[in-house]
Amino acid sequence: MTNIYKYVYVILYITVFSYSYTLAQQNEQTVISSKTVEDAHYDFLKELHDEESKNSGKILGRLGLTSKDLSEYKRKEYNLYLDSYFPDASSDRVQMFVFELNIKEEKWAEAEMNLLKFVYLFPQSPVYKKVIDRGYTLLQEEKYYSSNRDKLIKLLSEAPKSGKIYKRYHQLLLDVHGLKDKKLTDLFELECWNFLQLYPNRSQCSIVMMWLAKLEQDKGSFHPAVMVYEKLMNLYPASKDYSDALYQVAMLQQEKFNEYNEATVSFRKFLKMFPEHKYVAYAQYRIATMADKNFDDWSTAVEEYDVLAKEYPNFKHTITSLLRMGAIQESKLKERKEAIQTYQRVYLTYPDSTEQSIEALHRSANLYQKSKQYEDAIEQYMTVNSKYPKTDGSLKSLMKCADIYDKKMDDKDKAIEVFNLVITDFPDSRDAKKAKRRIKKLSK
Repeated sequence: MTNIYKYVYVILYITVFSYSYTLAQQNEQTVISSKTVEDAHYDFLKELHDEESKNSGKILGRLGLTSKDLSEYKRKEYNLYLDSYFPDASSDRVQMFVFELNIKEEKWAEAEMNLLKFVYLFPQSPVYKKVIDRGYTLLQEEKYYSSNRDKLIKLLSEAPKSGKIYKRYHQLLLDVHGLKDKKLTDLFELECWNFLQLYPNRSQCSIVMMWLAKLEQDKGSFHPAVMVYEKLMNLYPASKDYSDALYQVAMLQQEKFNEYNEATVSFRKFLKMFPEHKYVAYAQYRIATMADKNFDDWSTAVEEYDVLAKEYPNFKHTITSLLRMGAIQESKLKERKEAIQTYQRVYLTYPDSTEQSIEALHRSANLYQKSKQYEDAIEQYMTVNSKYPKTDGSLKSLMKCADIYDKKMDDKDKAIEVFNLVITDFPDSRDAKKAKRRIKKLSK
């Protein structure tokens, strides 16, 4: 029995070895066949590149293609090769063919992108010098490039000569994005999609997707923009661009789709996830304004404006938000006392914001007056006069004080005293003339 087992083992070993050898030969044939197809394809493109229209060509001339037809066919063939083999094999030479074709057809934007792409991606190519020399000549001679000539020459001279190709590709996109050339927008967008297809696992994909989403926004294609942002957040949750993508989604939900509930949820998520982000104050402000203007939820609006003022006191919309908070307390919630406190908070916290502080003091004075707390109202008005003298707000405050003394408190002497301040501080105003008439009347 032992000999039988040995015999079976030997037969099994020989069978497995033979099968493995056959598989290896098949794989080798597949590789050789594939390599042969690529070589043959490139050899065909070399001949095609020299092909002329009509009857002068070696391959296609007999077909009688017009120059335009032939150029379109060449472009399709070049793109087919690049779609199949880029950035490997003979992609550098085929990229050169595309560059030369665009020059011949005077497609200057395409030629510009071809030149940059070649220089950034193929610095070690045997035809590098030929291409870059042709590029420098093109930039100098063609008027199309006059506005960007210096920038383009600088990019060519500073293009990376080493490093991983995906990093150089990303640098190309970054530099083209920095040109802010609208004539390159469609080409830039195409290259961004190519990058994502080639290098989906690279961290640079997130910023590339941010660029693509922004392009959609600029075109008014807001729904596709949101989809790109959503894709970014799903594919690259650890990306540093996640926060900006989330903020943009929330903003579009609010401004373009009127999805206020969804926008509020998104902004709250943003605040929770990224409390140190530069847009946190804007997010809080948007939450408050939606509660105020879109939901008419006055109590929530007051709470959210208050959070804004406490958390982000130096934010550019905080003062106006406090004034709005006071207005809601005054007119919507009928909380006169709380409204006065809010208005005084504006003056006490931001005394150097003259216009807003005067407005806040006037509002609190008016509420005191409505409550028949005339002394408190006068104190507010006179604070305006003492802190912001000889301003329009001061003039208005003095006239209001005089009216209260005269008509509400029946104190003619105090009224005359205030009217005299108007005449002294604002001698050329219409109110000064009015004050003189009032003094004359009160003195009878």
